[in-house]
Amino acid sequence: METREQVLSNPLFSDLKKIGAKPEEDIYTWAQGLALHNANLLDGLKKNVISSKMRRNILEDLWTNFYEMELEKPNRVLGVAADPDVDAINKTLADILHNRDHPAILGAGEYVEEAILNWVRAFAVFDWGAWTFMEKWLGAKNALNIYMGLWESFSLGALDHWKSVVGIEDGASVTMKQLGQLSKLYWESIGCPYKVTQDGEDVHEAEIEDCPYWQNMKQLFGENKARWMTLKTEAVVSVNYYDAVLKALGVFDKFSFTMDRFLCCGDDCCRIRFERRA
Repeated sequence: METREQVLSNPLFSDLKKIGAKPEEDIYTWAQGLALHNANLLDGLKKNVISSKMRRNILEDLWTNFYEMELEKPNRVLGVAADPDVDAINKTLADILHNRDHPAILGAGEYVEEAILNWVRAFAVFDWGAWTFMEKWLGAKNALNIYMGLWESFSLGALDHWKSVVGIEDGASVTMKQLGQLSKLYWESIGCPYKVTQDGEDVHEAEIEDCPYWQNMKQLFGENKARWMTLKTEAVVSVNYYDAVLKALGVFDKFSFTMDRFLCCGDDCCRIRFERRA
């Protein structure tokens, strides 16, 4: 069992401090984010995988691996056992998704810092498993199609909220400044400090120098095993994430997005860049 001092030494908390976020607020991003990720996975599998046996194989492997990672308190609050009852786990996560007062959210730790750290770790383990076992059972091409859709759902699900925060009313009025603000909000919502390196009318560029998701995945799996998954997914999934946002805003013909560095692929930062199209 980790001491409180060991818990608080996790990079998650220094990152939250840098962006001015509090564990008791950000915990819902991770707990309900995991619940949403699971709901999107179930939907993606149902739409794209005809065989119910194949869908069941993926989910059973995912939750068996989750259990074997020995996340004691997440296993307990989600009801994950050595022989996982997938239907019961899905119900618990569905309840968490729709109820911020669900006892499992704060129940994942003895105190809020331990609880949020356990949800960050649970999210990393789930996400690693979602890709890994879809690739195993469906092959890389079909797995990537579904996996990209999971993250695209995340980007679009939060869009209306963040649009209202930065004052975007319609695509015709979107500015580069607003795109930069939108990007900063997205990244900081998952605990990533956002360093702007260019901020003009035609270009917005920023660097993400630390990521709690990656730091904890790396700690849990070891760097080599973690990168076994991230090297195959992060570049295309991350760029598609923002392409989906630009298309939903109706400005894909006016602005482009790319990323050319990724922490989880061995770079010293994640680097993002929006450009005004000529």
